[in-house]
Amino acid sequence: MNIKKIRNGLNLLFIIGAVVGMTLFYAYNRETGTYVILASMVIKFIESALRMTVK
Repeated sequence: MNIKKIRNGLNLLFIIGAVVGMTLFYAYNRETGTYVILASMVIKFIESALRMTVK
C-alpha cells in the first residue's frame, strides 16, 4: 500500500476523532471527550512521524 494513502487515512481518523472528541467534551462528558481527543492526537503523532521519516 502506498504510504501517502496510509497518511491520508490516518489524517481522516484524526479529524473524525477530533470532531467526536470536541462534541463529547462540550455536550456530554469532559473526561471522555479528553480521552478521545488524546487518542486522536496519538494518531496524528504517528502520521507526523511517517511524514518525517518516509519520503
